[in-house]
Amino acid sequence: MTPEKQTNIEVIRNRLLVGTLVCAVLLIVGYFVLVATPWGHRFDDQAFFGREALSQKVIDWDYHLLAHVSKKTLLCAAILMIAVGVLRRCTLVGVIASVGFGSAVLGAEFLKKMFPWHALADYDRLLPREFKHGTYPSGHATIGTSLALGLLMVSSSRWRPWLAVAAGCFSATFSTGVLFAGWHRPSDALGALAWSGFCMSLAAAIAVRLRGGPRPAIPHAHRALFGSVGLGILVAAGTWYIAAQTASEYPHGDVPFFVVTGLIIAGAFSLLAWYGWQLRTIDWPPTDLYGLKSKLSSTSRRPASPITTPGSE
Repeated sequence: MTPEKQTNIEVIRNRLLVGTLVCAVLLIVGYFVLVATPWGHRFDDQAFFGREALSQKVIDWDYHLLAHVSKKTLLCAAILMIAVGVLRRCTLVGVIASVGFGSAVLGAEFLKKMFPWHALADYDRLLPREFKHGTYPSGHATIGTSLALGLLMVSSSRWRPWLAVAAGCFSATFSTGVLFAGWHRPSDALGALAWSGFCMSLAAAIAVRLRGGPRPAIPHAHRALFGSVGLGILVAAGTWYIAAQTASEYPHGDVPFFVVTGLIIAGAFSLLAWYGWQLRTIDWPPTDLYGLKSKLSSTSRRPASPITTPGSE
């Protein structure tokens, strides 16, 4: 590998590490702004109660989607990432993605104890009982977002910028779903985006450091970036339109609900678009059993050097 290509790989790794730091800051700031202050609680609560503007069909759909997540689902998701890595002959990267995914899911449950919740505003007494303890960040939103990031990491670099658009939609569905179904407050969904970004950006930086190889830039990759932004705006506008058509009056204020829904959708699409964009010029050279076999077979086909004895020349 030439020094120039090695430098480019180091630049991408450093950008991923900077992204890790940014996500950590957003996670902590989000807690102190929305969870640890009275005015943050009011905004968060009003946005949560504003979900009553949604159609019951939308709420039911999100509820059934989230209800399908189980321990078996998590295990299958982890195995899927490893399987994709094996098929693409980059098993180590699949393992790193799976470990990053598992760390994000388990870490979210640990952070709920590290980031406690206390009633600080009048609206807090109206919340369901299960919300009156640590719920930051959301576990289900973390599952959806970290899974999307993990699959994006093990996918082909040729398709990453475009797959990031679909992955952003997948992450936004889970992140808004926990709010629409009434399973979490908006702050929990935003915290899940930051936490997932932290874990999976760190995993990608490690993978780039261990197995990253350069590949030519993808033509017209910037179109995927603009497409992701455009789809995010379209999804947010569609959500607002549906909410506006299903209720003429919002019981606890519509503005916080619309604002925070837009933030969640924008955050999901932005995170996935940034992730796919950073990895667009990185690929994973074969390093597993298949690569070893091909190397051994090429060695066995090499003609043997003639054996010379003293005095034969």
